[in-house]
Amino acid sequence: MKFKNIYLQFIILITVLLTPVFASADYSGQKTNFFVDSDFEKNGGTMVSSTLRVDSPGAYFYIEDEWYNSLTESEKKEIESTLNSLGIEFINNIYRNLTANYGSEWNPGIDKDRKITVLFHQMKENGQGYVRTIDEYEKILVPMSNQREMVYLNVETLNSSLLKNYLAHEFTHLIEFNQKEKRTGTAEEVWLNELRAEYSSTLLGYNDSSDEDNYLKKRVSTFLNNPFDSLTEWKGEMSDYGVISMFGHYLADHYGANIILESLRVSSKVGIESINETLTRKGINEKFSDIFADWLIASYLNDCTANQKYCYKNPNLANLHVIPFNNFIPYTSESTLSVSQTFSNWSANWQKFSGSNKSLVINFDGKSQAGLKVLYVIRDYSGKYTVKYLTLDDQKKGQLPLSNLGTDIASLMIIPFVENENISSDIQTHYFYNITISTLNNTTTTPVENNNDIKLPFTIDKPLNQMNREELLMILLKVIIYLASQGKLQF
Repeated sequence: MKFKNIYLQFIILITVLLTPVFASADYSGQKTNFFVDSDFEKNGGTMVSSTLRVDSPGAYFYIEDEWYNSLTESEKKEIESTLNSLGIEFINNIYRNLTANYGSEWNPGIDKDRKITVLFHQMKENGQGYVRTIDEYEKILVPMSNQREMVYLNVETLNSSLLKNYLAHEFTHLIEFNQKEKRTGTAEEVWLNELRAEYSSTLLGYNDSSDEDNYLKKRVSTFLNNPFDSLTEWKGEMSDYGVISMFGHYLADHYGANIILESLRVSSKVGIESINETLTRKGINEKFSDIFADWLIASYLNDCTANQKYCYKNPNLANLHVIPFNNFIPYTSESTLSVSQTFSNWSANWQKFSGSNKSLVINFDGKSQAGLKVLYVIRDYSGKYTVKYLTLDDQKKGQLPLSNLGTDIASLMIIPFVENENISSDIQTHYFYNITISTLNNTTTTPVENNNDIKLPFTIDKPLNQMNREELLMILLKVIIYLASQGKLQF
């Protein structure tokens, strides 16, 4: 019996020594002034006075005093309950699973404490959270360092059902700093850091719910509002998050989440090079540029029956379809439609053309810009899709004849895009293209030689198909006035 007790005590001692220790003395009520990012702080300040409100097993939760003191007692109790639940979620799910997948943050880190610090403070509109990497350095080197493994969240997130998503996103950035910048001495490109942080919610199962406020569904809405944004040029705008989130999920859907994970914890390269290196190491023939092009088609078609690469596999993305620029070609014997756009590196436009029932010739002009490519998608009335690249010459010009748009072909989608790996992601770029579609004489239709085919009660100076919008509106107004004067129109 005595031997058994000694053995049991020994087992308990070994277990305690080998188990990661997060618990420490409860310091709740401790007041601290923290440096903050003036770009996010509500009034542009650089310091916030706060108090430790909840000391959880894996994190210290501080709240800005000015905001907290404005709450009622019942609101304060509700906040405390929220933070206690968040602390449990952090240690049991967020910390455990993200470190298992991405690797660990610096632990015990700059402050020699195994817990992270979370500060909730008032932020500007649309600011949900951030991380300051300068906090990972000694004050003697960076005087405005808080010298902690620390994330910052907007106090407004305390009332959000997505609070755990925001904490997971920012905690991923702490991991990324340790796994890439501290381990390899290279700073990761922002867009890829954000892509991994966006994918964290899916890794944790937070996007499995069918709720309308599902984190991923909100990113889908953001993406569809502006799918034309550059994937790699990070401006810190909401549209940036939509694009990188959709691409990240497409990448994981088709090539496995490990492409995202290992580009961080294994590869010493950054940005596109780290993705390509990981693809090669895993024996995948496609490069980043190939996947990017397939993603552009998938974001429009999203139809696995057309091609397995032309769809998203995540159920939350099943109904995603980019809304293109719509262009209608008039039903006249001869007309010309010209569209022009500017866009950025690693971005695309979707230009849809329909109408007509004539022979057409499509001319594309990319002004000799390196990296510019063009895909086109033909959909016939049976629903079948044909996807091809438009052949471009050295001046980035190309021509596509099309004889049956409006008869056999329901629509033509032209997707100009730029893939220039020689330009750094921190340089904003501007590309330009022009698409001209001209109808040709078609003997199967009756040509419209002049305006006699459309009988007007007055003469006009030039053909209707050569008039601009304002001129056509004036013609319409004259018709209305004439009909009213003849008693053929009543108001």
